[in-house]
Amino acid sequence: MKRVPIDKVNPAMARIGDDLWNFGGKGSHWLPHIWGTEGIAWRTDKWAPKGMFPSYGDIWADENAGKTMGRPHSMMLCAGLYMETIGELAPGSMWAGYKSEDAMRKAWEKVTAWCIKYKKNVKILWNDGDTQKNGLMNEGVVVGQTWDGPPLALKNAGEPVMYRAPKEGAMAWVDGMAIPTGAKNIDQIYAFIKVAYDATPAGKAIDTHGYNSPVLGADKFASAQYAKNFSDAYPGDALANLNPWPPTQPWYADIRTEYVNKFESA
Repeated sequence: MKRVPIDKVNPAMARIGDDLWNFGGKGSHWLPHIWGTEGIAWRTDKWAPKGMFPSYGDIWADENAGKTMGRPHSMMLCAGLYMETIGELAPGSMWAGYKSEDAMRKAWEKVTAWCIKYKKNVKILWNDGDTQKNGLMNEGVVVGQTWDGPPLALKNAGEPVMYRAPKEGAMAWVDGMAIPTGAKNIDQIYAFIKVAYDATPAGKAIDTHGYNSPVLGADKFASAQYAKNFSDAYPGDALANLNPWPPTQPWYADIRTEYVNKFESA
């Protein structure tokens, strides 16, 4: 790590290596490379958040009844994050659920009951990008929990759509880099990392691969359209407030499916 300019990377993403790829106490074996998020999209001609940031709670709100959408398992997780902010769950409950079955069930029992109570307000449960686009443009959805790509594609096409990280923090996926065991060209690897973490080439690469860069300031070297979308999506302290998706253990996935099925069949 002494050879890596890690200070040029978003700290929240750099910590993933220390937290989840630190094997045997030997330090990080992973570096962030590209990322995207799940947050809130809305029709700018039909709805507006209260303040700079929307909330995951907007998806379930009575005032938006019949005009919202989300993906079941992630909208339930994020409903839990919202519930933590309004006193319905203790702070940290949703992340504690990734560490033990007992903690997960304790939190998800409450989340599932809460989501079932407000399920009537949700119009569409999506599982792909086209459903998100169609919901916003043709199905009367005014605000939804979505991936970043579909609403930004609509925005780029001139449609009245905005995408932004919510105040509880956008859910971020981060793909990274690791050095294979037995690699011979070690000096070249670190030279590549140095270039990858330079804001100028990192920003230019965005316009080729289409994803976000973890390099601080890289957005300023991408296209003007991308820079505008990026600043709209992550204003203020949004980047420092990202929630990287934790690794999902098989037991967690099985229990989550149990609660999602209960929600969907309610």
